[in-house]
Amino acid sequence: MEGDLDDLVKAVAVALLLAHIVVLISVLRFRARMSWVVGLNLLVSAGVMIYWAPRFSELFGYVDIALAFVGFELAVLIASTIAALRGRVPAAIHWIAFTANALLSAAAATFMFTFQMTRLM
Repeated sequence: MEGDLDDLVKAVAVALLLAHIVVLISVLRFRARMSWVVGLNLLVSAGVMIYWAPRFSELFGYVDIALAFVGFELAVLIASTIAALRGRVPAAIHWIAFTANALLSAAAATFMFTFQMTRLM
């Protein structure tokens, strides 16, 4: 059972990294709309919020960087939601969030496949 959860988390990390690569290539090479970047940012940040919502009280027992990460994703969720509702949010905000999430996905995947995992949750 625990190994299944580890495999699921690894698959999600790799899928997110691949999604960032596909969206980046689509926007830069094929002139896809910026809405792809906004959509992926919205998906990632909503996923983080869904994960942490029932565990909110536990968040303050973690290291400060976890709280900073969740705060960052909350800001991304707000900016992406505003943009999805046709509000004005500078493209630089979306690209910063996109880049940060891509780097975090790459770091997570690298960590998970480099080190022996003993406990994820």
